[in-house]
Amino acid sequence: MDRSVVQSRFLQKIPRRVGIVGIAAALVVAAGCGLANRESSFEMPKTASTESLNLPSATDAGEQVGAATKLPIYWLENTDTGVFLYREYLEDTRHREPIGDAIWTLLSSDPATPHRYTHLKPAEDIGVSISGTNVITLDLPAKVFSAHLDEGLSERSIQQLVFTATAAASGTGLLVGTTAPTVKILVDGKPNATVFDGYRLKDVYERNAKFMAPIWIIDPQYGTVLSAGKVQIKGRTTQFDIGTFYSLQKKDADGNLTVITAQKQVIAGKIQEDGAFSITESLTPGSYKLTFWGVETESDAKVGEVSSDFTVK
Repeated sequence: MDRSVVQSRFLQKIPRRVGIVGIAAALVVAAGCGLANRESSFEMPKTASTESLNLPSATDAGEQVGAATKLPIYWLENTDTGVFLYREYLEDTRHREPIGDAIWTLLSSDPATPHRYTHLKPAEDIGVSISGTNVITLDLPAKVFSAHLDEGLSERSIQQLVFTATAAASGTGLLVGTTAPTVKILVDGKPNATVFDGYRLKDVYERNAKFMAPIWIIDPQYGTVLSAGKVQIKGRTTQFDIGTFYSLQKKDADGNLTVITAQKQVIAGKIQEDGAFSITESLTPGSYKLTFWGVETESDAKVGEVSSDFTVK
């Protein structure tokens, strides 16, 4: 395959998943309520901090996926310190073209982790191309951007597309050389469209690291089932003043949690330059809850707290 030319271009009818049930009515009025309410108006939560944390530079180093059936998808989640992007790996059910498959999955699927969401709407027609200079072009129907969003949520929704497209390109070897990938977004074939009821698209987008979550749990992902024994925990964290910590709890048949590890620090020397880290724990069969958080100077608050529930058999 000649990677110096356009990799793919497709505009075709794609079966669309419809309907999400069981979402509480109270979520309808909250910012970031998930797929079920994509036609409503949303604003950034007033409790979200406008100050950006000391996030490491965006990188594709963690996008190398071992299984070809997995796609890196970026979702939004509201936290006490802001609305951030979180990455999950979902199954590729289409097996057509990696960037297009990833964007379609973002638009049409559910997050694996509760409380994550997107305001982007499903689409049947998706256009994708990539140039020899790593410029990825997405051509999407206007209805994808039909939610009414304020500037903060508009920026984050666009970054969902940017992170997802560039991750898919990186993880499948479509990028050429060391040039950082960028994304151009067309709406019904036109550049610089106005979307989300007032946000004008730029000529081209790069990954914006300030929207990345302070901490990701990469593995085990929410709902994962693993074999008993040594379990590898992978994540990514920013540089907190005091450090990054984690706890591990085991859940009994009644759902009660027992602390296995109350608070343990991720050794700073084992955190790579891009924030990636790996921990190994020996676990017996059961259900577990894994939680990570950061600690800043002169504060007892758990910054960027994120959890994952998984099962060991």
